[in-house]
Amino acid sequence: MPGDQPFLERLAQLPPVSTAEVVELLERLGEPGADPVIGPLFGQDDEGNTTVNPLVPVVLEHLQQKADGTCYDALLEGLTGIWNAAVRAAAVARLRATGLPPDDLLLRLQALSPTLGFAAEKGEWAREWLADPFTQDALLVQQCVVRLLFALRAMAEARAGELTTPS
Repeated sequence: MPGDQPFLERLAQLPPVSTAEVVELLERLGEPGADPVIGPLFGQDDEGNTTVNPLVPVVLEHLQQKADGTCYDALLEGLTGIWNAAVRAAAVARLRATGLPPDDLLLRLQALSPTLGFAAEKGEWAREWLADPFTQDALLVQQCVVRLLFALRAMAEARAGELTTPS
């Protein structure tokens, strides 16, 4: 039964949806602010002019740079970025609670997992991150959420096309 399959497996079985379709979808919607998924990223100022969350152009540019990218890839990138930020925060909180000095904490983090980003990045980035993890990861997480929303919305549009087109 399809409902019993894990969600990501069901999404992976959809035909690939190009990330270029995100931009096409925005153009087709006309009023993206009225969309229940991506609508909160758009608004109006006091004069009635359309406003756009500052992350929208950044994420759209990122999606467009990957000419062969798919929305499923973007979805996984977004989930991975959020996951890594969450694990980094949890690991740092636990290690700080043990009273490790900053340099020992950094060495321990670098040894824990390459996916956390500490081993791959330069030492200066890791030190900056440790000094203010909220600021360092908050923007990343917000960009990942916007990427997720756009990818899911474009994939849902493709799925809706499958469901409503007679075979």
